[in-house]
Amino acid sequence: MSGTVFRGMHVHVKPIEYGVLGHYRVTHRCLLATAQAAASRVFEGRNTHASNLIVATRFMVRTAQSAAGTAQDNSLDVFRDTTFSAVDTTNTVTPTAIVKRTTGMAAAPGALALRGVTATGVAAGMTGGTRTPDASPFAQHPISVQAAVQWPFNASDMLDDVNGTHPFVWQNNEGFEVQNRVLNVTTYGVMAYFDVSWAEVTSF
Repeated sequence: MSGTVFRGMHVHVKPIEYGVLGHYRVTHRCLLATAQAAASRVFEGRNTHASNLIVATRFMVRTAQSAAGTAQDNSLDVFRDTTFSAVDTTNTVTPTAIVKRTTGMAAAPGALALRGVTATGVAAGMTGGTRTPDASPFAQHPISVQAAVQWPFNASDMLDDVNGTHPFVWQNNEGFEVQNRVLNVTTYGVMAYFDVSWAEVTSF
């Protein structure tokens, strides 16, 4: 044969049906502070609705070392939370989410209550909330601190198992949190950036 013909099926991928609810996106930026405590929380989201579901569709984490540091290996760990009855109230800001379509979708952020640690960083992280994280994280973002500044971004896709399988679906009083894994060394300067998208639906 002079050539091969590929007759692949043309597939048109559509977003998750959202009914009267919607699709949303949020970003949050913070400094991982000097002596950032082990297991301290820096970003979180809780489904506050009694019956609607939050379907996670994107979760990117990026870091850049913006100040010289003492060499150290660390990570940001993402956990699923259950019995999540209250978000943190101390050392927090509320990131502003956007709706992905200005007509026909409910206003952002829907039922997902979001909190992030203050932009300048707090060693203790966010506190005051009530939740139970899983025994182990579902994703980890490695951070390697060097003696010199490392401006190129280190990026991780925390939901890379979604395509073709099953996304995370958070019910009432479920959600996620991002923790700093181990105590940061005292000379440190790492910026963290979070980029999350989700759909709110009545069934999935």
